Amino acid sequence: MNQTIITGNLTADIETRDVGEQHLSEFRLGCNEGERVIFMPIEAWNMPHLADHLHKGSKVLISGSLKQDNWETDKGEKRSRIVLTAFKVEFIDGAPEKEKPRSQASRSGSRRRAA
Repeated sequence: MNQTIITGNLTADIETRDVGEQHLSEFRLGCNEGERVIFMPIEAWNMPHLADHLHKGSKVLISGSLKQDNWETDKGEKRSRIVLTAFKVEFIDGAPEKEKPRSQASRSGSRRRAA
């Protein structure tokens, strides 16, 4: 079984493109593992809404499967990388808040101190 669940923050805004009749969203996730950070490339197919709701710094939980991409450079050097292909993306920190009207912002931010 090839199933991975990982949580972390987007390291940059999502890059999107059409591949034939499908939509590809690509981004990197920074995941804390104790004292070090792991950076995992993510592919999300046919989820065009992600770029509308997520941005650099957004915290997400990704469920998907790992795949290994292999290629050869122009110099003949063999390269590979592991990519997580997402089949589910959950927004952990929610959508960014829109600016509140001034009257509502001042009410929610004011607190009385006890004398």
